[in-house]
Amino acid sequence: MSNVAWITGASGGIGRTVLERLSAQGWTIIASSRDRDTLEQLSSQLDNIYILPVDVTDDIAMKDAAGQIKSEFGRLDALVHAVGSILLRPLHATSVEQFQDTMSLNLTSAFLAMKYSVPIMMKSGGGRIVLFSTVAAKIGMPNHASISSAKAGIEGLARSAAADYAKRGIKVNVVAPGLVETPLSQHLLSNENSRSISENMHPMGRVGQPQEVGSLVSWLISDAPDWMTGTLIPVDGGLGNIRSQESRKP
Repeated sequence: MSNVAWITGASGGIGRTVLERLSAQGWTIIASSRDRDTLEQLSSQLDNIYILPVDVTDDIAMKDAAGQIKSEFGRLDALVHAVGSILLRPLHATSVEQFQDTMSLNLTSAFLAMKYSVPIMMKSGGGRIVLFSTVAAKIGMPNHASISSAKAGIEGLARSAAADYAKRGIKVNVVAPGLVETPLSQHLLSNENSRSISENMHPMGRVGQPQEVGSLVSWLISDAPDWMTGTLIPVDGGLGNIRSQESRKP
């Protein structure tokens, strides 16, 4: 059997890109999200796609989903947890429920995905896991209190898991994008003014594209060195490490 990957958030912009790339490489893909219709569309368009709708924040549902993967495929070589949200509100204007929902969807879901994937990987000789953070977990950005907290938690979770399972052949790495043009970010790019603000915020002068992040994730899953784990890789147009060059009017 070909290598098996479980992609959660497969119906999103980045998840779908990773799914398409791994499918083209001959991987067997278990595609999960809450959007059954989109998953069925993907499975009709691509080879080796098996759909498994699931609520990634539901402990029992995730345990059952992993059990189904183990029963039907007998192995799991990769997990790509392409799940996230964008809540932009200052801390004082964020409700407790909004904060908790952000933590649940981003951090708790990553914990559950790994909790139930890792035992399968250990029995099948190891595997590779990719989680998603954000550039906002590194630099303080206005209105990002909830999502920065959740994604910073993911970075800590990933490093700890990388340490736990390094000798079991399981590699855990994190990708930290800037703003990427996906359905999730459309409300930030829907008009000329907000798009311009988002583009100018990045030193390269534009937002990212799903393919730019997806290509890195696919590489981490299929081609990255086996000696690479516990690493965070930014794909953020330079936002996390450099300042934009000031433009001066003549």
